Amino acid sequence: MRVLCIAVLTLSLPMISLGKGKIEKKSYFYDKAQKDIEYAVYIPSAYDGKRQAPLVVILHGLGSNPHQVIRYSGVVKEAEKRGYIVVAPYGYNERGWYGSRGRGKEGFLFGEQGDPDNLGELSEGDVFNVMDIVRKEYRIDASRIYLMGHSMGGGGTLYLGGKYPDLWAGLAPMAPAVFFDSSILKKMRTLPVYIVAGENDLLVPVGSVRRWARQMDELEMDYHYNEIKGGDHNQSFANNPEMISEIYDFFDKREKSRSKLTAPRELRVFTNRKGIEIKASVESVASDKATIIREDGKKFILPISMLSDEDAQFLKKWSESNGRGE
Repeated sequence: MRVLCIAVLTLSLPMISLGKGKIEKKSYFYDKAQKDIEYAVYIPSAYDGKRQAPLVVILHGLGSNPHQVIRYSGVVKEAEKRGYIVVAPYGYNERGWYGSRGRGKEGFLFGEQGDPDNLGELSEGDVFNVMDIVRKEYRIDASRIYLMGHSMGGGGTLYLGGKYPDLWAGLAPMAPAVFFDSSILKKMRTLPVYIVAGENDLLVPVGSVRRWARQMDELEMDYHYNEIKGGDHNQSFANNPEMISEIYDFFDKREKSRSKLTAPRELRVFTNRKGIEIKASVESVASDKATIIREDGKKFILPISMLSDEDAQFLKKWSESNGRGE
């Protein structure tokens, strides 16, 4: 299945008065991109760092940005009421597609002249860079990390949900614009999904979203399909606090099994002799091999000799400090 209608979202939304809580505009230096990248974050006023907070990661649509999507009506109001932290990554720029269109930049409404050739890769990486920053700065409940997005961001939500199903406690793709097959659902069939479509959406036709919902039903997934009667593509999502509240209700009732969670590990970018990179944490080092866990939870046993000299030195020091070498 292939959806060819793509959403261009450029909305001017009002500032929101949030009492003690506030939306903050932040940035960090993205080393791989060699530039500063913005993101937006909301911390509820009740957060004191003593208790872990649930986290919502929200992805913007094509032509939009994190500062707009985090201001969709109801997003921070519900976060304030329920104690959620919300973060909105840029995905490198307004058209990165969060990796859902591949590592490059070629294709309809994808990269433009001047964009890096690895735009898709950088867009996906930015999401996890921002998540790492938030998880280091605040106490996040690892069993309650949720991903949602609109249009391009909805497609990114389904893509990142299928690629990293062990990370999320639930997904909420809204009018998802996708360029990949629904078979990806088989990789996340145990992941709860709240999926939304506008009945009269001219950019992401309702029929395409219905097909995704039917596939979820066939897979017997934990899902809820919400079709907004008379709904369009933009305002029905940006100005629909009732629908946003329902998404939070859905998230509130779902979390990952705590018995399957492990203590957070420090992620590092490892590079092999061919220059291929993988972001992972170290589980153990034994003789000439290292066991690492990729950020999506998949485990690999690698000969240390295939890694860079810098990585080999890091693993040696890691083994000495953790006392887990043989």
